[in-house]
Amino acid sequence: MKKRRKDPGVGPLGGLLGMRRTSMGKGRCRFTLTVRPDHMNPYGVVHGGVMYSLVDYAMGGALASRLKPRERCATLEVKINYLAPVSQGTLRAEARVIERTKRVGVLQATVHADGDRLVALATGSFYIQRDGTEERCGRRSRPSSSGT
Repeated sequence: MKKRRKDPGVGPLGGLLGMRRTSMGKGRCRFTLTVRPDHMNPYGVVHGGVMYSLVDYAMGGALASRLKPRERCATLEVKINYLAPVSQGTLRAEARVIERTKRVGVLQATVHADGDRLVALATGSFYIQRDGTEERCGRRSRPSSSGT
C-alpha cells in the first residue's frame, strides 16, 4: 500500500477532523470534510466548532497564498453565520482574501453541503507577522533593562 504524503496545510487538528485541502492559490483556498459521527453535536447535526475549524483552515490557506516569504498569519477573529444544519455528506469551505494590508488580512468564506446548498457564511481578520521578529500585537518586544 502506498503511503499518502501529508499536506503541510492541514495541521494536526485538520488531520484529526479529516479535512482535505483541495485547492489553494491567488488568494483563494478550498477545504473539504466528509461528515462523520464524531463531528456531531448531541442533537445529531455537525457541531459548530467543526464547521468553524473548516472555515478557519480555508481562510488561513487563502491568506497564506498571498503572504511574502518569511511571513505567517494568525486568526484575530472570525464571525460565522450558520444558515442550515448538516447531518451527513460532504462540507466544502471556500475562502478568499478581500483585503490585505501590511499587517492584516480580511477574508470571506462560504460553506456548502453536498454540492450547492449554502450552510454557512463567514468573515474573518488575520494578523500578518514576519518570522524571526518578536512582535506582539503589532509592537516589537524590547528586552528588559534587567536582562531577563
